[in-house]
Amino acid sequence: MSWFRWWGKSRKNDAATEVNALDQMSAIDKRAALKTLSTKLSAGSENVVMEVMQALDHPEMYVEQWGDRLDNRGIHEPIPELAWFALVDALDDLGLVFEINWKLDAENILFAVHSLLDRRGWLLPAEDRRLEQAISLEGHTYQHLRELHQWLRPHGIVLGNLDINSDCYVLILVKEDDREEIEQLATNSGYQFHSSFQ
Repeated sequence: MSWFRWWGKSRKNDAATEVNALDQMSAIDKRAALKTLSTKLSAGSENVVMEVMQALDHPEMYVEQWGDRLDNRGIHEPIPELAWFALVDALDDLGLVFEINWKLDAENILFAVHSLLDRRGWLLPAEDRRLEQAISLEGHTYQHLRELHQWLRPHGIVLGNLDINSDCYVLILVKEDDREEIEQLATNSGYQFHSSFQ
């Protein structure tokens, strides 16, 4: 083999090794971001983090163990988004998210947000405990969510949505001080947390 051919082949191998190393680093970074995100959203629940990591590292085992839960989503085998669904479902088991249909009345939306506030233990000032004053009874789901989001922001609380690419909203409450970090962690892990209803 001539020196030129050897050098060209060597460069191709180096490039392939470099791409592979970047993919591995990317996977490591995504895993770290998802683990940190799971910790933050679950208020440090080790069970939530373990479930998410199991779905990421051992998807077949996760599907076998949590088959009943996944049946409700029509998931019967590992999918690329399995760890994200594991996070949503584990948070749901703790009452830290509330999954609602895209077409829900104001009364049930208020119930969902009240439940999330109660579960987090985030009591609003006495004069502001009536979420009902923030929402118009007429209108559609997205409008109600936008009104509640705007009403909660001055209290340092963000009404967000964990995007599962469906016609449902996975509602979650986070502190305003944590919002940017949570958005970034979700993005770095390959998923989306929407912190506003515009």
